[in-house]
Amino acid sequence: MKKIGFMLLGLLCAYTSHAQIFWGTFMIEKANKEGMYATTSADEALVKQAWELELGKYGAVEVSRWGGVYRVNSAQIRSISDHPLLLASRVFTEQGRTKILLSLGLGDEIYINGNHPKYEAAERFFTAFLDKVALMNGVKVEESSLQSITEKQQKLLKDYDKLAKSITENQKEKERLQKRMEENNLQLEKLMQDIAQNQKDQTSLQEQLLLQQKKLEEAKAKAPKF
Repeated sequence: MKKIGFMLLGLLCAYTSHAQIFWGTFMIEKANKEGMYATTSADEALVKQAWELELGKYGAVEVSRWGGVYRVNSAQIRSISDHPLLLASRVFTEQGRTKILLSLGLGDEIYINGNHPKYEAAERFFTAFLDKVALMNGVKVEESSLQSITEKQQKLLKDYDKLAKSITENQKEKERLQKRMEENNLQLEKLMQDIAQNQKDQTSLQEQLLLQQKKLEEAKAKAPKF
């Protein structure tokens, strides 16, 4: 466990539908406090924002310069006590989960701990907030899932457009190739006709050549010899 000055004295825990709540002694800004704590899978930033807003319902909230520590010096939480409470809290991340420490004091270092008669009321107060966080986190999870599905859909649409464009280009190329094949067939047919005509011309010229050679021999035979 990380060194956060955490000293657990309590062994009592209570179960809620969303979180397990413990009580004990822990450190907030180098001061030992008694109170309760719980962890949640909700993101730390979400918990901090919601916690500050929640605490603001019961008095002026003082937030530490470094963030994560909250104080309400005269918290008016009627569901717990008719008297003002000294509220100190810390929110941080530990082992991948968000941890919330909550200390409620009645003055003179009298804390609402697991043995205090006001503990059940304090626990209900804490549980109510944890339930809110669970619901808010549920919305965030669903939003994240929706975004993921939307991104996948957009990718599929882009892929579809690319495929459709490729099909169109392929069809055009096929048409170009078919046209070239038709032109090629016509060219081949013309070449075949030309070669056939060439063979005929060669045969005709061969006959003319033989005839001319014969005429030449006959002319030589008739010519006078000196």
